[in-house]
Amino acid sequence: MTVTDRLSLLQYEHLSLGGSAAAQFTQSLDALRVLTLAERYEHPAALYLGDIADVEDREELLCAKSLALGFAHGLIAAKVISEAQGEALRQVFQDAADRASAELLSKS
Repeated sequence: MTVTDRLSLLQYEHLSLGGSAAAQFTQSLDALRVLTLAERYEHPAALYLGDIADVEDREELLCAKSLALGFAHGLIAAKVISEAQGEALRQVFQDAADRASAELLSKS
């Protein structure tokens, strides 16, 4: 199975999310694909994005965001991606968290 197939499957699985969460996940997944990370890094990153899109409260969001940013930092520290790629990945996670935060605020 190629990375595109896996990401498409992830996207399909997350369509069971509520409308706004599924839309957030799709937008984040599109941004992730632009980075062209190796498959072994892209797939877990997509899972973190799904977790961010699926949060139900601020505490879950902070946890999901922290885990995602820690993953990005780990890739940089291990020197498996460049600093520039790492910064772009962190931005994808940050943007996803910002969208999720805005959605949480609109619900309250």
